[in-house]
Amino acid sequence: MFLPRRFQVKGVFWRQFLRWAVLNIPLSIEPAVIAWWSLFFLLWGPGRRGVMRNLSAIKPGSWAITNFARTLRVFWNYAWTITDNIRFKEQRVIPEFSFIGREHFEPLLHASGGAIILTAHMGSYDLGAHLFAASTTRKIVMIRAPEVDPQTRQYEEAKVGQTNEDGLRVGFNTNGDLAFDLLEAVQRGDLVAIQGDRVTSGIATTPVTLFGRHAKVPTGPFALAMAARVPIHPMFIVRKGLRSYALITGEPIIVERIGRSRDFTPAIEKWIAQLEQVIGEHWFQWFAFDPYFEESA
Repeated sequence: MFLPRRFQVKGVFWRQFLRWAVLNIPLSIEPAVIAWWSLFFLLWGPGRRGVMRNLSAIKPGSWAITNFARTLRVFWNYAWTITDNIRFKEQRVIPEFSFIGREHFEPLLHASGGAIILTAHMGSYDLGAHLFAASTTRKIVMIRAPEVDPQTRQYEEAKVGQTNEDGLRVGFNTNGDLAFDLLEAVQRGDLVAIQGDRVTSGIATTPVTLFGRHAKVPTGPFALAMAARVPIHPMFIVRKGLRSYALITGEPIIVERIGRSRDFTPAIEKWIAQLEQVIGEHWFQWFAFDPYFEESA
């Protein structure tokens, strides 16, 4: 059945409707609404199949019916995180946060030099960035992939413009000069937050092995860290329960420059080790809706 673009899964109507629901539906029936959204996402064939294929790598040997049920859990968490994100932006309802790896988090708050925060497409990326910006005086530049649908992209970029804070600037990787802008940002001491698991068209990638399968990760964060001589701080946001999240900070990664060598392999291997551990433990919050692994494509 053909639907106008604005009513398709990635269309702008659903973003607008979700915002309306957050602002108008009583909290007492919020779980029922979230359940409806989860089932709605489950009807999204390409996304459902993408999650199930990715789960077959994370949970090898699982039955298809088991991964189907797990996919519902992924969509359940996704619906909650985007709802919590909208509720924070519109009503400043701040979830409860706990910390894992605080010994790596505290130095990042107070260090004077620039750094790269490398994260994954899980939990609430936007919410985590806003709360992180509120807890430090350091300036943060958060890079997001643009929405595929043009109307949705315009809607999201307009919302970003309305909610930008003094310490947080949100950018989209559609600018050809983005690499130079980010290099300038970290060199002046800012933090750059970027996803290290999501590959979009037109960016440089590096082949890796994740959960025993061939995959690719973006090369840009590692090239930027080497060029600016700044550390990479792995950081993940995971949902624990009703408006409750954990911020997981891993051991910093240093991209070594040996002579004129531009070999990022040792640093990427350290990132993959942390990424695999976190996804393995929190697979129900890895929001990769396209087939991630080459064998699944």
